[in-house]
Amino acid sequence: MSITAAELIAHGSAGRPEDDSATSGGAIDLTHRPEMTQLTSNSVIAAVSDGADVRTVTVTGRNATGAIDTEILTLTGAVEVVGAKTFERILKLEASAPDASRTVTVTQGSAGPTRATITPNEQDRSGMFLKSASEASPVDRYEKFFWKNTNATLTLNSAEVELTADPATKIKISLAATKDDTGSTTNRKTSPGGVFVDDGVAIAVPSGVLAAGEAIGTWMEQALAADDAAQKTTFTTQLSGTTV
Repeated sequence: MSITAAELIAHGSAGRPEDDSATSGGAIDLTHRPEMTQLTSNSVIAAVSDGADVRTVTVTGRNATGAIDTEILTLTGAVEVVGAKTFERILKLEASAPDASRTVTVTQGSAGPTRATITPNEQDRSGMFLKSASEASPVDRYEKFFWKNTNATLTLNSAEVELTADPATKIKISLAATKDDTGSTTNRKTSPGGVFVDDGVAIAVPSGVLAAGEAIGTWMEQALAADDAAQKTTFTTQLSGTTV
């Protein structure tokens, strides 16, 4: 059987700064994924597990005034829990611990559209460049995640990573020089080096393949203009290749 799209998974790095002083990058963090669907309007947040589960889920986001706020939802198994706070956008969803069997679904409002799922053995979902802001001069920031081939046996040949969508034209990408690397930068304003390219440009994975269980570090560059307008946007990357 060929490698499926579901087996090519984006995971975060150990260093996920929420300020401009903490270390950015590092090794892969298999409990985290940098993905979620953003809210379409101001809303409360709801969460439900698929079975017995008493963990908490901490919601971090911005409220209607733009201020960062948090709310803790205590799961009651397969019974939906609805928060009381209204969020304009979600920045991060974090379970209190990974669980080996349970999946938590987070929705926009009670029984609303799914915005993220926290799957077994994983702990959180978030955006990138959390709490970043423009300054009086243009400013670039750098954060890292990994594309991983989770197939147990098969190699992804002709492996490439591409920035496929960037509506706000704020993002470029670059790949780590080696697979399964642990490289980091002093802070997210420090470039990791390498050549960053815009959307529509495929970058070959080193050696051209991503073997079973291998991952490739993918650095993102966020470029904000001087006194830039507030952004509520997304970007999308893909890992592609050939398989048997």
